[in-house]
Amino acid sequence: MDTLRFFKTYTALTLGRLRRQLWLLAGLALLCLGLSAGAGRAAEELLSRGVEMERVTLAITAPPGDETPRRLVQYMNGMEDIAQYCRAAAMEEGQALEALERGEVTAVLALPENFIQGVMWGENPDLRLIAAGDRPLESLLLLWVGQSAADLLSAFQGGVYAVLELYDQSPPAGLSRDQVVFDINLRYIDMALGRSGFFHPQSVSATQALPISLHYALSLLAYFALSAAPLFMPVYGGGWLRFQRRLRGAGRGCGTGFAAGAAAGTLALTVLLFPALLAAGAGQRPLALLGAAVGMAAFCSLFCALCCLIAGSAAGCGALAFLTALLALALAGGIVPPALLPRTLQRLSWLSPVTWLRRLAAWPMGWEMPASAWACLALSVAGMAALALALYRREADRQEVGR
Repeated sequence: MDTLRFFKTYTALTLGRLRRQLWLLAGLALLCLGLSAGAGRAAEELLSRGVEMERVTLAITAPPGDETPRRLVQYMNGMEDIAQYCRAAAMEEGQALEALERGEVTAVLALPENFIQGVMWGENPDLRLIAAGDRPLESLLLLWVGQSAADLLSAFQGGVYAVLELYDQSPPAGLSRDQVVFDINLRYIDMALGRSGFFHPQSVSATQALPISLHYALSLLAYFALSAAPLFMPVYGGGWLRFQRRLRGAGRGCGTGFAAGAAAGTLALTVLLFPALLAAGAGQRPLALLGAAVGMAAFCSLFCALCCLIAGSAAGCGALAFLTALLALALAGGIVPPALLPRTLQRLSWLSPVTWLRRLAAWPMGWEMPASAWACLALSVAGMAALALALYRREADRQEVGR
């Protein structure tokens, strides 16, 4: 009981020391409440609406007298999926190159002589794609379209060859080979025009597990809490640590002082996090949200203590906490959406403290909290507590010697 009373008294004294940071904590609380929710809504609006892109224009040319460009333009402009981002136009080669120089077209596709006949008979004639050098993104898009068309053409040609091989093995009576070639190519052209029926569209959220607004709101909330380390510098430096050495003469070790500092930080960060979590959860299940806020606050309090004790100054602590929290935010997909991160970073995102804290915050709202996240939180808390306590004891001894 005496130890418990001492701990309560020490915690009250530590909170009193933190009163100097009251206005900073209040400002950070408002920042967490307003900016995290606003950024979440803004991200949802941006990622849900998408980005408008001007359609590219592809000029198709062929030797004089060849009607193939006109036919291709008719077919391509009739394909709704391609017409959304690409418009085709039939031109003479000289006219198309002049339009390319003026910027009126994005690229020129030059067809060789007898292109259709070459495709039908499997000769695969070479094509020339002339693109503008100052529009690399559009050129890459056209390259992708061309590659997709080549893959589709190769698949169709494989089918044509298979049909002709069967015909050669056992020709049906009254059906000429020319008629078979014509009919099978016509059938594949029809399949190409109606290829949208081959696919089943599936919507994928850019933030994967959580809704976009909640993902960014909770990610930023965790980032702000991790970045708050400099506010707790008065509890982990200066004369406050020198006092720990004197307490040993009264039979009190550094563990009580460190535990009181971590508890005071947890209380302060809970006041900072709980209103934002309550707003993110639409006010539902407040007790569960309070528990999540306490869990997040305890983790962040130990992290802040570790940063303060490693850096030894407010400036160094701020830089260390800011960079670490920023890297954790980026790895967790709190800047670039997880679906757009490189595959390697996606596989490593579970190592980010922001990921663990975001999942903990979303758990009372009905979202899954994986066992791996619980394990990472528990191991991290134990490791940070042990390391911070060792540093706390070392700094207390150093302050006494250097006094």
